[in-house]
Amino acid sequence: MSRGDKRDRDRAKNQAKQLQKAKNNAKGGDPLSRNASDKAALEAKIAKKAAQKKAEEEAAKNVTTKVVRKKGMKKDDAGLDDLLNAGLNPKKKK
Repeated sequence: MSRGDKRDRDRAKNQAKQLQKAKNNAKGGDPLSRNASDKAALEAKIAKKAAQKKAEEEAAKNVTTKVVRKKGMKKDDAGLDDLLNAGLNPKKKK
Protein backbone atom coordinates (compact mmCIF):
# COMPACT_ATOMS: atom_id res chain seq x y z
CA MET A 1 0.00 0.00 0.00
CA SER A 2 1.43 3.33 -0.97
CA ARG A 3 1.10 6.65 0.77
CA GLY A 4 -0.96 8.01 -2.13
CA ASP A 5 -3.68 5.43 -1.56
CA LYS A 6 -4.04 6.39 2.09
CA ARG A 7 -4.14 10.07 1.15
CA ASP A 8 -7.00 9.39 -1.30
CA ARG A 9 -8.97 7.42 1.28
CA ASP A 10 -8.50 10.14 3.89
CA ARG A 11 -9.60 12.78 1.39
CA ALA A 12 -12.78 10.81 0.54
CA LYS A 13 -13.51 10.23 4.23
CA ASN A 14 -13.10 13.95 4.95
CA GLN A 15 -15.40 14.88 2.06
CA ALA A 16 -18.08 12.52 3.40
CA LYS A 17 -17.73 14.06 6.85
CA GLN A 18 -18.04 17.59 5.44
CA LEU A 19 -21.16 16.62 3.45
CA GLN A 20 -22.76 15.16 6.58
CA LYS A 21 -21.90 18.32 8.53
CA ALA A 22 -23.39 20.51 5.77
CA LYS A 23 -26.54 18.37 5.69
CA ASN A 24 -27.01 18.83 9.45
CA ASN A 25 -26.63 22.61 9.15
CA ALA A 26 -29.04 22.89 6.21
CA LYS A 27 -31.52 24.91 8.27
CA GLY A 28 -31.67 28.44 6.96
CA GLY A 29 -32.28 31.73 8.70
CA ASP A 30 -31.36 32.81 12.17
CA PRO A 31 -32.21 30.63 15.17
CA LEU A 32 -34.69 33.12 16.67
CA SER A 33 -36.91 33.15 13.59
CA ARG A 34 -36.73 29.33 13.35
CA ASN A 35 -37.71 29.05 17.02
CA ALA A 36 -40.66 31.40 16.50
CA SER A 37 -41.93 29.46 13.49
CA ASP A 38 -41.44 26.13 15.30
CA LYS A 39 -43.37 27.49 18.29
CA ALA A 40 -46.24 28.63 16.07
CA ALA A 41 -46.38 25.25 14.33
CA LEU A 42 -46.38 23.42 17.67
CA GLU A 43 -49.17 25.60 19.06
CA ALA A 44 -51.25 24.98 15.94
CA LYS A 45 -50.70 21.23 16.30
CA ILE A 46 -51.72 21.31 19.98
CA ALA A 47 -54.86 23.34 19.18
CA LYS A 48 -55.81 20.89 16.43
CA LYS A 49 -55.39 17.91 18.78
CA ALA A 50 -57.45 19.63 21.49
CA ALA A 51 -60.26 20.33 19.02
CA GLN A 52 -60.16 16.75 17.79
CA LYS A 53 -60.29 15.40 21.36
CA LYS A 54 -63.22 17.68 22.20
CA ALA A 55 -65.10 16.48 19.11
CA GLU A 56 -64.45 12.85 20.03
CA GLU A 57 -65.73 13.43 23.58
CA GLU A 58 -68.91 15.07 22.28
CA ALA A 59 -69.43 12.22 19.83
CA ALA A 60 -68.96 9.70 22.62
CA LYS A 61 -71.40 11.62 24.81
CA ASN A 62 -74.09 11.51 22.09
CA VAL A 63 -73.76 7.77 21.50
CA THR A 64 -76.20 5.67 23.48
CA THR A 65 -75.73 1.98 23.96
CA LYS A 66 -78.60 -0.43 24.21
CA VAL A 67 -78.24 -3.74 25.97
CA VAL A 68 -80.19 -6.51 24.30
CA ARG A 69 -81.02 -9.54 26.40
CA LYS A 70 -82.36 -12.75 25.05
CA LYS A 71 -85.81 -13.63 26.25
CA GLY A 72 -86.18 -16.62 28.47
CA MET A 73 -82.68 -16.52 29.90
CA LYS A 74 -82.48 -15.97 33.62
CA LYS A 75 -79.45 -14.64 35.38
CA ASP A 76 -78.25 -17.38 37.71
CA ASP A 77 -77.00 -16.30 41.05
CA ALA A 78 -73.77 -18.11 41.72
CA GLY A 79 -73.77 -19.87 45.04
CA LEU A 80 -71.11 -19.22 47.63
CA ASP A 81 -69.51 -22.62 47.02
CA ASP A 82 -69.33 -21.97 43.27
CA LEU A 83 -67.63 -18.64 43.86
CA LEU A 84 -65.13 -20.08 46.32
CA ASN A 85 -64.26 -23.06 44.13
CA ALA A 86 -64.14 -21.15 40.84
CA GLY A 87 -60.36 -20.89 40.65
CA LEU A 88 -59.50 -24.23 42.23
CA ASN A 89 -58.47 -27.26 40.22
CA PRO A 90 -58.79 -30.37 42.46
CA LYS A 91 -56.90 -32.68 40.05
CA LYS A 92 -53.71 -30.64 40.17
CA LYS A 93 -51.09 -31.84 42.66
CA LYS A 94 -48.49 -29.66 44.29
